[in-house]
Amino acid sequence: MIRQYLAATRAAFMVGIVYRFGFIFTIIGSFVYLGVAYFLWRSIYASQESMRGLTFNQAFLYVALGSAIFVLLKTYTDWELAYQIREGMIASLLIKPIDFQLYTLFISFGLFLINVLAITLPTFLALVFFFRVEFPLGPGVALFPASLVLAFLVSFAIDYFIGLLGFYTESTWGLATTKDIIITVFSGALVPLQFFPQAMQDVLFFLPFQAIYHTPIMMLTRPDLPLAELVAMLGVQGFWALALLLLSRLFYNQAIKVLRISGG
Repeated sequence: MIRQYLAATRAAFMVGIVYRFGFIFTIIGSFVYLGVAYFLWRSIYASQESMRGLTFNQAFLYVALGSAIFVLLKTYTDWELAYQIREGMIASLLIKPIDFQLYTLFISFGLFLINVLAITLPTFLALVFFFRVEFPLGPGVALFPASLVLAFLVSFAIDYFIGLLGFYTESTWGLATTKDIIITVFSGALVPLQFFPQAMQDVLFFLPFQAIYHTPIMMLTRPDLPLAELVAMLGVQGFWALALLLLSRLFYNQAIKVLRISGG
């Protein structure tokens, strides 16, 4: 049974490999961003060694990893679902004997693997060999892979939910764009959450967005945190991943009832 879903992952991965120029320019764009971020944060830290409890090395590492993980966790599920619904192509998927949510998840995982090769690995290599960034060792490093997988599941669940709104609106461009802006700003992908006012931090840490970027990034930038605190952060991620996947599944059962095929 699982074989058909793995085939979907392989197909998505091979499609990404085919577009070699996009693959190469993605790597180049990542290097350019790292260079800009390095000199920007170097100038910010020119007159002080630490800000908000973060040293320059930690802040730059946070931002660099944030950009890499941001691209890594972009599933584009919301855009793809909206397109399939609008064009009527989703009908051919719904008649197949597959779990639609699981199928969509494995398709997104294929894109995830592409981004690992195009963004994550080159970023790590550039940080180590070119920018000479030191990765502090600690229990967080061992927990990082699990945290990254949970972050992917949270990101997918949110994108999947937005995509399902296409059953009602037929176009989710505005919703998807607004969602991207909210997550970019309030998840720690753009600016470390430590730089927000304390009152806002209290709110942001209560929302699921921080589970996408802030938590996995903290696993690498602050791996010296107590193990109990790191495990608690991982538990919060697990809670949001499970809750959002369940909620999006329940929402699918309702949204499918209003399906209108207007193309295909």
